[in-house]
Amino acid sequence: MGLKMEFQYKLMMFGFSALCEDMDEVHQRIRQIPIERAMAETIEQCYLIDLASGEKRDVLYNEKGFYISGEENQ
Repeated sequence: MGLKMEFQYKLMMFGFSALCEDMDEVHQRIRQIPIERAMAETIEQCYLIDLASGEKRDVLYNEKGFYISGEENQ
């Protein structure tokens, strides 16, 4: 009876996972995490999985914050 959520992505950040409906939600979530966390913990724990294709993309960071690999020029 309720609304059926369609999740497209699974975001893993430092051992915590979040199901996201779209890339807007992914970006919203990663903007909330301070980049200092990547310096204190290992960035290898951060990635995004496309639930439809199974494609795994790394979450990277620079001085501006976190971003998804393949989006460096955005």
